[in-house]
Amino acid sequence: MERPSRFWHRFDIRRIEDLGNAVLGAELEAIQLAGPPIRGSLAFAARDGIVFSSGLIHGRVAIRGPLSRDAVTVGLGLRLGAGSRLWLNEVVDGDVGIFLPGDEHDAIYTHGSLYVAATLTPEQLEEEAAREGLVLDPRMLARTGLHARPIPSAELAWIRPRFVRIHDADAQGEKDHRELSFALLHMVVAHYARIPANGDGRIHPRGRGRIVHRAREYIRENLAAPISIDELAAVAETSRRTLYRAFSDILDDTPQSFARRLRLHGIRTELVSGAGAGGTVSAVARSWGAGADLGRLSARYQELFGESPSATLTLHRELRAHAMI
Repeated sequence: MERPSRFWHRFDIRRIEDLGNAVLGAELEAIQLAGPPIRGSLAFAARDGIVFSSGLIHGRVAIRGPLSRDAVTVGLGLRLGAGSRLWLNEVVDGDVGIFLPGDEHDAIYTHGSLYVAATLTPEQLEEEAAREGLVLDPRMLARTGLHARPIPSAELAWIRPRFVRIHDADAQGEKDHRELSFALLHMVVAHYARIPANGDGRIHPRGRGRIVHRAREYIRENLAAPISIDELAAVAETSRRTLYRAFSDILDDTPQSFARRLRLHGIRTELVSGAGAGGTVSAVARSWGAGADLGRLSARYQELFGESPSATLTLHRELRAHAMI
């Protein structure tokens, strides 16, 4: 991907792997959730060493991983589709958060979600505050988490349509990001100058989110083996019925379907990277405990990613070969 400049550069989202760059320079895993293949666009720019990232997402996706190993990221949800979540807790338009170096971003974005993020050092953040005559509240950089209150809708009304135009492939204006970057950082810093004393950051999953979190982590750790509903219910410390309700509410999915989805993503990751044993679809599928019925596997893979496993393998072999030339 090109190095960002002071102008916004827009890229179509064509495959789920593109969302590994949902924030430029991050180490992100993107999981296609129930629904049609993800589409939309990403856009990037930079100014004075500060990197700006924005995404417009059509579909439902889970994105997880650290946003930066050595810098702070401030993120703002300009428009969040119904059911969007951070750390499995529901978020709304205007929610803004701070992500410290190495801390994990764990989000679900639903159809129509639009976000923007700035990645910078704490010193740069303080410089931006000083530029606006503001002093950072020490709690702003004390921990990763969400501000207790979203930015008021009236304050979003100016900046949101400008980012919509950045993601419009046919739009001619608003490609120079300087005004937008100043406005974004000023908005976030000014908002954090008003941190309520009872703000908890909403980091830890609550209610049914806690149930899904426990079950999801167990699924991730045991993907290559069969997983029963009774196992998941026991791990999540709940009943089978409540487990199903929690997955339906949070992920719009069943536990079994979610586990299959993660296996398919694991298979795809190996096909894309070429790390799979034997270098064939059947060998990779077997390593994930999914080699018994390749026909059914291929159909589910096609439905999820819009291409067959063999097409993924062929395409990325060609891309790797081209990169070595």
